[in-house]
Amino acid sequence: MRQWYNAAMQQAPKGLTLIESLIIGGVFAVLLFATGIAVSAARERVRDYKRISDITRIQAALELYFNEHNEYPKTSDGRIALGAEGSRCLSTAGLQPSCAATGRVYLNPVPSQTDIGLKGSDLPVYAYESDGEDYAIAFIIERAVPQVTLSEGLVCAYPGEPIQAARGNGCPLR
Repeated sequence: MRQWYNAAMQQAPKGLTLIESLIIGGVFAVLLFATGIAVSAARERVRDYKRISDITRIQAALELYFNEHNEYPKTSDGRIALGAEGSRCLSTAGLQPSCAATGRVYLNPVPSQTDIGLKGSDLPVYAYESDGEDYAIAFIIERAVPQVTLSEGLVCAYPGEPIQAARGNGCPLR
């Protein structure tokens, strides 16, 4: 019996067959694909939570401005992109390209969407509009955020209200 075992061990192939190699390669491919999907979804969630955090910071700064000036910074040309060239600082002078050396600064820099993008684009998606009495901030989220009951798409931020899904076609001033 021992001779038969030794003979069988000497004749056994040393390595993987083609079928075994293909199976192992397939398993690795499936695992890599699943990992890629999970990482992509996690990145979208992180971008959405950053957007919500940015809007919360902007709203807090706008409330500080309102408490001292009895109005919100006005926009004369309709909506403006927050954090863009003309609105990088919120100070006593309102939304400006840069903060003046004098006066109170409420938010510097004003958060912009261009650093994290929307699925790779560099669109500034924080749109702000105000008539002085009220404001509306429109922005886009990529995935539903159940913690704040938001579905993906366009959402709005108004003074004194939680962030909410857009009604109809946008985020108009009320």
